Amino acid sequence: MRHILSLTKRNILLFFRDRLAVFFSFLSTIVLVALYFLFIGRMFANGIEQSPESAAVIFPDGGVNFLVYIQMMAGVLILNSMSLTIGVFSTAAKDFETRRVDNFLLTRAKQHELLLSYTVSGFIVSFALNLFTWLLSFLLIGVLTGFFLSFGTFMMGVVILIAASAISCALMLLVTALVRSSTAMGVIGGIAGTFLGFLCGIYMPYSGLGGGTAAAGSFLPYTHLTIWMKRTLLNDALTQLQVPAEANEFMMRDIFSAANVGFAGIDKVPLAVMLGLCGVFAVLCFGAAWLVLKRRITKK
Repeated sequence: MRHILSLTKRNILLFFRDRLAVFFSFLSTIVLVALYFLFIGRMFANGIEQSPESAAVIFPDGGVNFLVYIQMMAGVLILNSMSLTIGVFSTAAKDFETRRVDNFLLTRAKQHELLLSYTVSGFIVSFALNLFTWLLSFLLIGVLTGFFLSFGTFMMGVVILIAASAISCALMLLVTALVRSSTAMGVIGGIAGTFLGFLCGIYMPYSGLGGGTAAAGSFLPYTHLTIWMKRTLLNDALTQLQVPAEANEFMMRDIFSAANVGFAGIDKVPLAVMLGLCGVFAVLCFGAAWLVLKRRITKK
């Protein structure tokens, strides 16, 4: 346990000392927030205000912005779980690339302790920074709009972040095991953020992208995590704003892409089942990553 804690601390400190790595880990978030304030946010606001279903709804001052900001942060937090994890795992990629792993194996640290330290450090950084982002956005959105999500919703958001960080660790550890270059890891992180932004219905609603995009996105765990986060936050927000059931359903489905997309176009598969399958897939990815990394260590 002492070796795991020491190696985990070392991985976390290396990540935070590399300011460029930290910046690029937040790059997807920065791009997304910038796009929202430039034009995407206005697009969502117009969709709410001009839709026939919500025409009869009288939104209080700040109400529309409250919904738009909540929708934005749901996507930001899920993307963060991916980009932050891959940023931390760049340390592991560098260790293999520079053969620093050989030096660790000359100490009393065992193979499983080394691999576990990478996994734990990825989870800690992803969850801790995401939790800080969630707390800060929770307070800022309340101050800017005059509406605050309930404490229960905030805590449910924390639970979702734990799940998102755990799943991201498993998936990104497999990517780290298969990619031999730390530079390639950074490129993958930047491309994946944009790629997931569209396929997960974060940048644009599925109603404007077509059913094919939703069907393709249903293969990605991040799509279902995003829907889970959106539904949790938006249900609270729409209840506070006293939006009627018909307008509520329309906004969740056509404006915010918060309706269940099922699997491969079969939308009757419940979200809970899809989340369970995401967990199983993450376990399989973790097992595969562990085997590949152990093989790479043994070959050294």
